[in-house]
Amino acid sequence: MEPWVGWLIAGLVVLLLVAIIIFVSGYVKAGPDEVIRISGMGKTKYLRGKSGYKFPFFQRKDKLHLKAFQVDVKTTESVPTAEFINIQVDAVANLKISDAPEDIERAFQCLLCISEQDRISQVQQVLQGNLREIVGTVGIRELVNDRKGVAEKVRDNVVPDMKKLGIELINFNIQNFTDENHVLENLGIDNISQISKSAAIARAMAKNPKLLLCDEPTGA
Repeated sequence: MEPWVGWLIAGLVVLLLVAIIIFVSGYVKAGPDEVIRISGMGKTKYLRGKSGYKFPFFQRKDKLHLKAFQVDVKTTESVPTAEFINIQVDAVANLKISDAPEDIERAFQCLLCISEQDRISQVQQVLQGNLREIVGTVGIRELVNDRKGVAEKVRDNVVPDMKKLGIELINFNIQNFTDENHVLENLGIDNISQISKSAAIARAMAKNPKLLLCDEPTGA
């Protein structure tokens, strides 16, 4: 056998190995908690919990994690209520990148090139803005007595903003209210006083039903 034939065979073997390596390197598999975008060659496809193929050198692979994350939402300064009582609010939100197709595309456009910490900071600012907006429309008693209802108002208000980022708000909970002038504390004391007074009256009437007659108007 001529020497050049051996070199030719060796060259073909090397080329075949390189081709196999390149082909195998294009195999892509996405886990259940992540979505992979394959773009290029005039088309885009998304993989979640399944495998696909990316043509090396001609297509690009990008990845986003879909795991839920938590954001602390604290007003950095006092917020005036509808009655102009300045309070501070401490809340927490749980969110995740939405798995709806149109939301995933938005998420890739808005969040792909920023770090996780920058993502949380961006979401935090949006939530804080919506929280301040809602707090400014309700009274202090509503804040105290219907915390869940106020949180629902914030949630309804913030969902469209989160959707623009491709993010789904799982839940939003208000944990605490504080104020420097002790209005909330005094309100609690007032409520306790009213409850104690009502209870005392109820006990007195139970012991002496004739007291009820004293409050009834007498005829002329």
